[in-house]
Amino acid sequence: MKKRIFSTLLALCMLLCLMPTAAFAEESTETPPVCSCETACTAESMNTECPVCGAEGALPENCEKCARPADAAAVQPVPEVSDPQPETALTALSGEGETPAASGAVTEVSTVDELTKAIADSTVGTVKLAGDISISTSLTVTRTVTLDLNGHVLKYVSANKGSVIMVENGGQLTIEDSNTSNLSHRFKPNGKLWVLDEASGAETVTGGVITGGTGKPIQFGSGKYVYDAYYGGGVYIAPGGQLTMTGGNIVGCSAEFGGGICIESERDGKQGQFSMSGGNIIGCSAECGGGVYVDSESNQSPFSMSGGSIIGCVASDIGGGVRASGTFKMSGQAVIRSCTVESATQSIYGGGIYVNSSSSFEMSGEAKIEYCQAISNSSKSSNGGGVYLTNNTKFTLSGNAVIQNCKADNSVTPGETYGGGVSADCMRQITLEGNAQIFQCTAANGSGLYITGSLMYPNDWGKLYANGGSVNGDVVLGDKDKSDGPCTITGTGETVFKGKVTVTPDSTIEKGTFNGEVINNGTITGGTFNGTVTNNGTITGGTFNTPMTGSGTESDPYQISTADQLKRFRDIVNGTGGQTPNRGACAVLTANIDLNNEPWTPIGPDTDSAYTGAFDGQGYTVRNLSITGDFKRAGLFGCVKDGSIRKLTVAGSVSCTVDYGWCGGIAGCAERETIENCASLCTISYTGKDARVGGIVGWVPNSSSSTIIRDCYNIGNITGGSDTGGICGFYLTGNIFNCYNVGEITGGEYIDNIAGYYINNPTNCYYLSNTDTDPAAKTAADFANGTVLTLLKAGRNDSPWDSCQYVATAKITLPVFKGQGDAHEHNGKWTSNGNGTHSRRCTCNVVETQNCTITPATCTEKAKCTVCGAEYGNALGHDFTTSWTHDDNEHWKQCSRCDAKDDVSPHTWDNGTITTAHTCTKAGEKTYSCTKCGATKIEPIPATGHSWKSDWTSDATHHWHECANESCDVTDNAGKKGYAEHSGGKATCKDKAICEICGDSYGSPDPNNHADLKHIDAKAATAAEEGNIEYWHCGDCKKYFSDAAAKAEITKAATVTAKLPPKITAGDGAAVTQGEKKELTFTSDASFADFLRVELDGTALEEKNYTKREGSTIITLNRDFVATLSVGEHTLAIVSKSGTATAKFTVKAKPAETATPQPTVTPQPTAQPQPTVQPVSPIPSTGDTANPALWFALLIVSGSALAAIFVLRRKDNRK
Repeated sequence: MKKRIFSTLLALCMLLCLMPTAAFAEESTETPPVCSCETACTAESMNTECPVCGAEGALPENCEKCARPADAAAVQPVPEVSDPQPETALTALSGEGETPAASGAVTEVSTVDELTKAIADSTVGTVKLAGDISISTSLTVTRTVTLDLNGHVLKYVSANKGSVIMVENGGQLTIEDSNTSNLSHRFKPNGKLWVLDEASGAETVTGGVITGGTGKPIQFGSGKYVYDAYYGGGVYIAPGGQLTMTGGNIVGCSAEFGGGICIESERDGKQGQFSMSGGNIIGCSAECGGGVYVDSESNQSPFSMSGGSIIGCVASDIGGGVRASGTFKMSGQAVIRSCTVESATQSIYGGGIYVNSSSSFEMSGEAKIEYCQAISNSSKSSNGGGVYLTNNTKFTLSGNAVIQNCKADNSVTPGETYGGGVSADCMRQITLEGNAQIFQCTAANGSGLYITGSLMYPNDWGKLYANGGSVNGDVVLGDKDKSDGPCTITGTGETVFKGKVTVTPDSTIEKGTFNGEVINNGTITGGTFNGTVTNNGTITGGTFNTPMTGSGTESDPYQISTADQLKRFRDIVNGTGGQTPNRGACAVLTANIDLNNEPWTPIGPDTDSAYTGAFDGQGYTVRNLSITGDFKRAGLFGCVKDGSIRKLTVAGSVSCTVDYGWCGGIAGCAERETIENCASLCTISYTGKDARVGGIVGWVPNSSSSTIIRDCYNIGNITGGSDTGGICGFYLTGNIFNCYNVGEITGGEYIDNIAGYYINNPTNCYYLSNTDTDPAAKTAADFANGTVLTLLKAGRNDSPWDSCQYVATAKITLPVFKGQGDAHEHNGKWTSNGNGTHSRRCTCNVVETQNCTITPATCTEKAKCTVCGAEYGNALGHDFTTSWTHDDNEHWKQCSRCDAKDDVSPHTWDNGTITTAHTCTKAGEKTYSCTKCGATKIEPIPATGHSWKSDWTSDATHHWHECANESCDVTDNAGKKGYAEHSGGKATCKDKAICEICGDSYGSPDPNNHADLKHIDAKAATAAEEGNIEYWHCGDCKKYFSDAAAKAEITKAATVTAKLPPKITAGDGAAVTQGEKKELTFTSDASFADFLRVELDGTALEEKNYTKREGSTIITLNRDFVATLSVGEHTLAIVSKSGTATAKFTVKAKPAETATPQPTVTPQPTAQPQPTVQPVSPIPSTGDTANPALWFALLIVSGSALAAIFVLRRKDNRK
């Protein structure tokens, strides 16, 4: 056992001996250098003052500021993302389907690394900014997480374009802001985009901000035609991603599509979603969708906005605020304000919202679109200041939603503006409901609405459902240029249109209330119209409460031209229909009026509400009067008093049975009234007890001695009660004169052809009777032949009676006022009288004879009257010409009098002649002639088309392919294939750029692009060699520069630093004894090539007295020459081109001679070679590698162990 122990001890000692002694070396006490940088070093800029970064060969990663964090190794690698974002994107991936973090887990972050880790950490529910953070690559969210801006700024700052945030792979991000009162940020509107400028920004945004994004690049195309488009400057939402915004601000972000937010199109059944209930999107810019861009190909609702606002966003093509697809819902307190779409090169659409094809927009609650603009700065059109709807879209405006103060404008062509509030082209339907409004918007065409339908679906598209709300602005219904289809206003009709409405051809108004002017070029079938209607189309229905002009005074009477206006006048007199009663209102008719047999309530219905004004019919007629109620005072007027009715004709019917009533065609009762130049064509049946009925007036009271009825007539049949007359039923006082009646009178106790019951006899009045002998009775012939007319005129020059005319109502000829009378009603055809005349007989037995209207005889027919058909003479026969007449297919001889043809045959064409040569682009023509009639026809010769050469032709600026055809007519290079400006390549200081398409050089050399620029390090000058400064040399243009950017040009000479003055490096201070033959060697550090001569004490030496050799310049004085030198100090000068190096040496006097024998001169020892310097090991020394004490201790231990073993073995042997 003891042997084993010692054996083990011995082995340990041996093992210890085998270990490197370096392991026992003392630790170095030298302190390593420490980085002192305050900012991170880069490869281009290293801190030369730092002991670490300033060392030769130091790398940027040595810098402490660039050092990788200690826990970097723990960061998991980011999976590859299949988009062109930089690989170093701040990507926070948690994996799809991962359990969301608990809502209570909140982590505050203040650095980029902290933000990245927290977004990636699935245990974190809310990431809360504790300070402003700038990121250089997009922050990607693929899990459910909330980002609380907490009043701070998250800013994207990078030379590479990218979104601030990307929501991908099913991620669900909520943006909120818990600090909206204590922190604010200032922005400067930089043209169309707001830029963060905390120092001098003019606009203030309160609360947290996301800013600076420029859009996620998505690559399109292939080969050399690959290009990037940029989506979602603030937030990009990939298919399946969801963004909820409850607070915070997205400000000053830009992209091509969706300056603030982009929701990408559905893919693999997944649609991105954006829900906005709070926060703001401000001052963002894009080509399409300045604030939000939604791309959806389904009927889903990818974007809903129940709160928050989109303010001051701008687009250059469509949708200043929003470009919407799918179904966009805007409700609650949501606001889109001061957004603009503007361009100087193209038509623009939708200052507030652009609704894409086959999509829907629903606006409800208190939502607002206001102060938005569509501005064109060219001759192109501007469409939809507030909203633009394109093909097959639907729009609902309901609740208290409003579109206000929006504008479509054009600074070049003001007339090219459409739909200040809403413009819709080929839309499917618009619905207005509730209390929604469109008002105070501006455009040249349709300041409120400009809408068109579809030519393909005219009955289904283009519907405006007027179910409520109002439009305070002009409306254009249908397309005035007819490139789109018609529109129809329909629905419940509760919408009020307060501005001008223009109905274009084929468009229709069915429902609605219209308080402004309506210009109808289409059709009106319904609706209520309270303004003027200019009708150039068709009206089949509707209520027309067209306001009257005039104030109703005697000097400014109401002007009445429609039935609705007459009804309005009645309401004004009677105080009905919401009108204040004005029984003395004056009026004149300006047109014939048709009451359409609608039930009529008389004007001035009773004696205590009698009409007292002046009414002038101006010779016009009120037709189709219909009174069927129990009116005690019936007629167009019920009761009239102290006024006048003149020049009025009334036609229609009155049928009442009330007792004690008064009825007349003009008025039921006239008290102190003047009625003149009036006529009644009414059929009256008024059969109540004790009724007073007359053709003109029913009753004149006893107190009416001043009542005058003159120059009036009645034609209608009258059936009355107790007192019935052709002109008046009952009158005791007053005057009736110059009147007639031809109507049939039936009644009760008192009936008469002029007045039923009277005291004052009517004067100069007549009635129709072929049998009565009363002087007032006149036959039909008397009425027709002017007898009664003369009696009625009574010798007056100012008589209103004009002539005898046929009156269709009476079917006889009667005296009438000027302008009255009807065409005769003939009961048969015209009959030839055989003498060039024909006749016909009227129902009134009047025979009308006229001359025949004869058409000349033709080749085949006799002359003939076009009216009665009588023929005269013979047919003429044909007269064929001798010359040919032809069309495209045949020729013939034409009759000179008719269309008859003779000798008809098809053309015989020759072989034709090319009259117009064809070219590459233009067809030629070949003309053929008929060999018989000389007719010609032209047939086209198709254009040859180009034969483009494969090689390129170019000039200084463009390239193109030439056509190989000699007949090519394209002389302008711009019209040739592939014509384009040279592109690609890069000019250098020596060469022009090489076009990547055609391979030719173009442009001019770029004096600032040095492709062969080489860096020359600085080199210190020596006595042997010139030095140089640090400089850069271009191998192409051969120029020299003092800077790496090659901006500061210098001469080659300026790069050179002069050689240093030479000096003696060996031999200075040498000494010899006089007469001693000894070589003296001196070395100058000047270049041997620069050697000129040797001077001794100022005098040039002959070359025979010295030798010279290189290294640098070594001069050796010959020993014989040295022996000749005098005692003393001498100066040796080695003269070179670069200067003179001098050395001193001494010639000592010989010692005095003695009898002592001369010692033998010991030969000078030969110079020993210097020991070779061994290379230094690259391994740094760690301590003493040969410690004697250690070796001695190890030797003692080993020896003791061996001795012990030896002793033990001897003991064993003894045993």
